[in-house]
Amino acid sequence: MSVTGTDVQPEPLDGQPAADVADRPSLLKWQAQLQASPGFRAIALTDRVKRMGYLFQGNVAQYKSFVASLQDPSVSFPIMDVRSPDAHDDLLSEAERLLHNVLTAMSTRVDQQRRFMDKYFQEDSVLMTEYGERVASAFTASSEAAFLKGLRNYITHTQLPVAQSKQEFGQESFAVTFILPGKPLLTWDGWNSSVRAWIADQGEAIAIVDVVDVYARITGEFDKWLVGRIGLKYKAEIDAFLREQEKYTREVDRIFGT
Repeated sequence: MSVTGTDVQPEPLDGQPAADVADRPSLLKWQAQLQASPGFRAIALTDRVKRMGYLFQGNVAQYKSFVASLQDPSVSFPIMDVRSPDAHDDLLSEAERLLHNVLTAMSTRVDQQRRFMDKYFQEDSVLMTEYGERVASAFTASSEAAFLKGLRNYITHTQLPVAQSKQEFGQESFAVTFILPGKPLLTWDGWNSSVRAWIADQGEAIAIVDVVDVYARITGEFDKWLVGRIGLKYKAEIDAFLREQEKYTREVDRIFGT
């Protein structure tokens, strides 16, 4: 039996031999008891955190995969050809679309996780304090996080930032990435002073792919901590559930010979 969420309904045990019909009620009741247990609920809570993280990380993976595909000269050279301006415009449009998805998923994850913590852990002052301290140390102190948060507001209230492609050639190497020119961004009055200074410090352009990568790693480490912390809080309940689930699985195997 897999744990998929707090509202998971027991799946019917189909395909049972006629001789085992009498065993159905007890197995179904046992299954329902497992799914109503505190341990099942605790595992479902950790799964919720993982799914919120996956929404963001999945969009980051698409963005990075797109950039990775351009490292193949056979793919990127025809696009960068000055004789094919439409192909390059399409490239930038796709880069902006994927960046938009990353920023939107980032905002969704933050909002969902905040509500999740308030709903399920508001009365646990120790965990909520620890959570707040971790948020501050991981995100509030990160210039990349502050910039991407502001960039999300920028695209909401102004426009998508105009990305540019950047090619680097070495004697035996070739690389393509995307950058955001800093000067147009600085015309927006929505940046706070620290982010504005950070943008200026980046020089003529911001290496947006690197910024997204830094933030994704911070987020992944944070979500991994939160999953582990919730698991620790409910360790006894989860251990009890897993023991009972193992008994249930053995009984199902005994009855159906699987």
